[in-house]
Amino acid sequence: MANAEITKLEEVKLFIDPIEDETAEVILKSISANKIYLSRLENLDLESKIISKSTSLFTITNQEEIENQDSIDQNYIEIDCTTINKNSNISQLENDYVSTESGLFIIEKNIPKIIPVSLDGSCDVRLSEDKMSVIVDIYPSIGNNPINTYKDITEKITQMGVKVDVKEIELKEKLNIVEHEKKMFLEVSIVEGKPAINGIDGRFENRTNQKGKIKNLDFGEFHKVNPAISVKEKEVIAVLHPPTDGTSGRDVFNNIVQPKPGVPTTLKLGKQTSFSDEKEKYIIAKKDGFIDVTDTSISITDTFSVRGNIDFDSGNIIGKGSLKVVGNVLNDFTLNLSKDIEIGGYVGDANLEAGQNILIRGGFLGQGSGVVKAEGDIELKFVENQKVLSRGSIFLNKDTLNAKLFAKNKIVSKTNRSIIVGGHAIAGEHIEVHTVGNNIGTETLLEVGFDFLKRNSITENKNKQSQLRNKLEEVDNNIFEFARMKRRNPEAQKKMEVLAILHKKLVSAIDDIKEEVQKTNSEIYVPSTASISILGTIYPGAKIGINGRFMKITNPMRLKTFVLSDDNEVVAM
Repeated sequence: MANAEITKLEEVKLFIDPIEDETAEVILKSISANKIYLSRLENLDLESKIISKSTSLFTITNQEEIENQDSIDQNYIEIDCTTINKNSNISQLENDYVSTESGLFIIEKNIPKIIPVSLDGSCDVRLSEDKMSVIVDIYPSIGNNPINTYKDITEKITQMGVKVDVKEIELKEKLNIVEHEKKMFLEVSIVEGKPAINGIDGRFENRTNQKGKIKNLDFGEFHKVNPAISVKEKEVIAVLHPPTDGTSGRDVFNNIVQPKPGVPTTLKLGKQTSFSDEKEKYIIAKKDGFIDVTDTSISITDTFSVRGNIDFDSGNIIGKGSLKVVGNVLNDFTLNLSKDIEIGGYVGDANLEAGQNILIRGGFLGQGSGVVKAEGDIELKFVENQKVLSRGSIFLNKDTLNAKLFAKNKIVSKTNRSIIVGGHAIAGEHIEVHTVGNNIGTETLLEVGFDFLKRNSITENKNKQSQLRNKLEEVDNNIFEFARMKRRNPEAQKKMEVLAILHKKLVSAIDDIKEEVQKTNSEIYVPSTASISILGTIYPGAKIGINGRFMKITNPMRLKTFVLSDDNEVVAM
């Protein structure tokens, strides 16, 4: 009886255990041309599960057998025999069902199947999604069975209508490895078209002398590294590169592939920038300042802002214009600006120099290596252990402890809480502070009536004079020694002549410095109305100096102004 139709699930007794669960799922997913290539499933031990042709698989049971079967007998299952046909590779022989092909026995959703098995090698050839390449997966054979040849693969590619040549050498090399080393190759591109080259977006190229800070003037990168790029008037800051169209390509069917054209930059020229009259597309600064790049424009601004601290992220900042720092200036960093500097926080052992004014809203404190220097005014909340030099005036808000304050014009308190304890303060015209010194007698020196730079130059010149005198003494000693040797050593006379010339140069240099010191001394202390006003208390230990004349404070004094009397003495009023 052949292929009887069964319209419902039938209870059958298995002679062969089917492959089940995850292994069966893998097999079903790996079917190619209605068969399984065993080498594609190298991680599964399936050779032992291959059954031969004409093997009995299962038999239909009768009701009596069903009633008498052992309840735990796992060889009885239900299957749908209505689907059994030649595509199942199973046929009915009387009550038994047998395999019509050698292969793997599986039951999928109650449907029995024999999946034929091939020990030959195999390959899959497919087109990439973008049609720019042909991809091949090459699998080895089991044992000495054949693999796909170069001709087999190229014929498949030709049937696809591909017009581009196959990478012959590469494909043959891989086939040789597949055959002899039983190695598989997956995702191998053996035919490739010519990709289109997309256009380049328009951009501003950085042409400043600070290229190390950013690669180009793209605003995203600019704000990422937050560089302060200082430029001078008429300096070339950037070159505008328009977008390019790109270059077309060809896919594996020799069809033209259009490139994606570049898009123009969104940046526009902003304030104080313009195109150069001499070079097209070159952008120049119309004034000194900093480059300011936003989402829409590139401009030159007087003030560069740092939203955080001056630290290793920002680095040192040196340039034209002004600087505003929201945070602090950490130790060992340098700020040098041609205009103003404003610090929102504190300044540590750092160096700040401004061509105009400096404002430090926090304190200036450290171990004593910090220097704040300005050609204009300087205002600080408090100072500790540091040096402040102003060619204008210094304005204080609170405590100044063991600091050096040097101002060409004035040192002035802006509040009634300003205190100077320890250190040295010098102003050319006037000092006005609330409290000087303390009740334990800390030595505190306040001076007015001269320019501190001139005094510094006197000190420096005296040091140079001392060094030159030491050198002169050494030269004179050598001349004396060579004079004693000249009768015995003819070379001694020549060396004496050379040393005599050096002696004259040293004497001349010493005299020049002496004259400069005398001139500065005559200028440094001139009759003036310089004064020092104490709005609160000045304590013993403090010392007042006016035009080189001094008064030591031995008793506490309040609300006093110190001036120079007609007798050229310091008096309190």
